[in-house]
Amino acid sequence: MQDINQLMKQKLLDEMHVSIRNRIDASSKILDEIQQSIDAESHSTAGDKHDTSRELMQQERNKAAQNLQNQVNLDVLLLKLKNIKDSDKITFGSLVSTSIGLLFIGLPLGKIKFNEAEVLCVSGNSPIAQNLVGARVGSIVPVNGQQIEVFDLT
Repeated sequence: MQDINQLMKQKLLDEMHVSIRNRIDASSKILDEIQQSIDAESHSTAGDKHDTSRELMQQERNKAAQNLQNQVNLDVLLLKLKNIKDSDKITFGSLVSTSIGLLFIGLPLGKIKFNEAEVLCVSGNSPIAQNLVGARVGSIVPVNGQQIEVFDLT
């Protein structure tokens, strides 16, 4: 059973990697488009209106660059998660079956569809992850006034 769970976890990580790479590509494209708009904007003597427009485009460029960097950081983190060994306790990188559904501890990607099920992917710093870390199969953990039972983990 553990080999099947490990295979499922690796497939999930592979799908997350594809999703993050797609986000990186989309973010890069947006950044390039904004930069092209900025470059196309000639530095005229139109006055304050021109300078304001250019400043707004620069702010959008900065937001797009930050988004791209966040996606690259997630990609780097995902590669680290692929090398984490399984444990009998919930830890960073665990795929956990619980009474509230499947959880993946380590990447803040939200809900993703995987093998016809939803997996809630949360940061290792999220409140739910902090409460679950260290729990074992069979544990019942209080999270936000709710009792969550751990059924299985990989």
